[in-house]
Amino acid sequence: MSIFKQLWRYPVAKKPKLLSDLFHDTLKDVYFAENKILKTLPKMAKAAQSKDLKAAFVKHERETRGQVKRLQQIFGILGKPARAKTCDAILGIIDEGAEIMKDYKGMPALDAGLLAAAQAVEHYEMS
Repeated sequence: MSIFKQLWRYPVAKKPKLLSDLFHDTLKDVYFAENKILKTLPKMAKAAQSKDLKAAFVKHERETRGQVKRLQQIFGILGKPARAKTCDAILGIIDEGAEIMKDYKGMPALDAGLLAAAQAVEHYEMS
């Protein structure tokens, strides 16, 4: 067997991943999450029964819009396009919030459920 056929049988080594690659991947995850949160907050504000809770969701939406802009600036500083990478964790959290809005619509427990969903989002954002 020729040397080329022997070498062909072995997988080619992957390019080593650097800390900068990890940072960029994480940045894409966060960008995805913040954009998903931004789309969800108006729905939560509309569903909330308490005026104070509605106002809190509107305020959080404003803050999140600013975070998305800052993330876009960071991508620009890095010379990379602002691209999102699907983050299953935030999708799960948002799906749970949507389920709460559907299952508890018009019920007294709705606002408590929305608060729990918002708390899950905040915990995700802190991690």
